[in-house]
Amino acid sequence: MNPQVSYCRRSAVLGVRILLSALVLSFGLSFDRGPFSVEPVAAKPMPAIESAWVAKQAQFALEALRSADQIRQREQRDVAARWLKNIAIIVAEHLEIDKVALEQAWLDAGIERQRVLFAALTQLGVPYKTNADEPGVALDCSALIKFAWNTVGLAIPRGSQQQYSFSERVQSDEVQVGDLAWYPGHISMSLGVENVVIQAPRNGRSVEVHKIDETRVKWMRWVDPNP
Repeated sequence: MNPQVSYCRRSAVLGVRILLSALVLSFGLSFDRGPFSVEPVAAKPMPAIESAWVAKQAQFALEALRSADQIRQREQRDVAARWLKNIAIIVAEHLEIDKVALEQAWLDAGIERQRVLFAALTQLGVPYKTNADEPGVALDCSALIKFAWNTVGLAIPRGSQQQYSFSERVQSDEVQVGDLAWYPGHISMSLGVENVVIQAPRNGRSVEVHKIDETRVKWMRWVDPNP
């Protein structure tokens, strides 16, 4: 082979490799997990003491709302607000987002979605385990969603794909507390502000609040399990 042609081919291959490396670094593509998969972005873990406090406050809120079942929804929302405001401060500071916007999203949600939110928050710090469905002990991503929505009597199925298919598609600018964020193999629940969710992520991690990285947002599909 002509040495000059051989050199050109080697240069071209090197150029392609450099380009692929740049794509991997820029977009988080992982070719050992499939040509179009996206590596998970590590969430900053909430300190254990704060996570436990939020989970406990959410449990208190649920118990107070159960005791208030017979009063008007407007009064139930007043009960919920006592806990929503304080919890929103801790979550917003941890995620470094606007606490006023988070609090308002929670206060604007209907009482049913507020209950779903509290239920999900009671599971903060519970370990992820594949195929686990034991609230307070171990959960996978779809088990967290099932548990939260079952709190208000919605019989949502297990499995991220099944939950996605069960729900109704919504636009990203219409997402509200309790809606679901799905991509193949994973599902999480919106906290009502842009790209902020609660999720059971993967082995080695626990249920957490998380702000979805912008490189992953384009892969997400938002759905409402209770339209």
